[in-house]
Amino acid sequence: MKNIKVIETNIDVSEIFEQLNLYPEDWGSQKKLKKVGLKDPEKYITTVDVLQLIMGGVNNKNESAEDTEICIETPAYKNHTKIIQYLSRRFKKIYRCGFLALPVDEIVGAHIDEGTYYLTKDRYHLSIQGRYQYFVGNESIIVEPGTLFWFNNKLPHGTVNIGDEVRITFVFDVPQFEKNP
Repeated sequence: MKNIKVIETNIDVSEIFEQLNLYPEDWGSQKKLKKVGLKDPEKYITTVDVLQLIMGGVNNKNESAEDTEICIETPAYKNHTKIIQYLSRRFKKIYRCGFLALPVDEIVGAHIDEGTYYLTKDRYHLSIQGRYQYFVGNESIIVEPGTLFWFNNKLPHGTVNIGDEVRITFVFDVPQFEKNP
């Protein structure tokens, strides 16, 4: 596969997961996104919840975080040392990052990460809990907990929770480097 590369499997993520459970208040309770134009406005396209550790920022209200290099540690950053320790053993620099939770049978539809911020970043997932299908373009993989993978986020990509529990993954960006996948 060209657009998805599994880096490592069977990573012990138990300490990361335990630390997540110590700080449930760090989750963002992101609101459900409503489909536009439906007769029944109570239908939703996703119920993804987010726990950001480093988020994008702007200098003024006319800017978009997708077009800036600004990265801001959230208050939750200090609570999640296990994931930061794991990443710093493997990567020299981490940019924007956070945990994403996707309920059973939910999807994140195909999308492209657009903006100048993404042009010089490579994106990875570290699966923490649950089983999911991840797709990029016409490629797809089944992801089990403890899997670290890179994917080309400049192509349409998305996921389906095919497991029987909430899927939790850690999504993070690193500088693009020729030795990255």
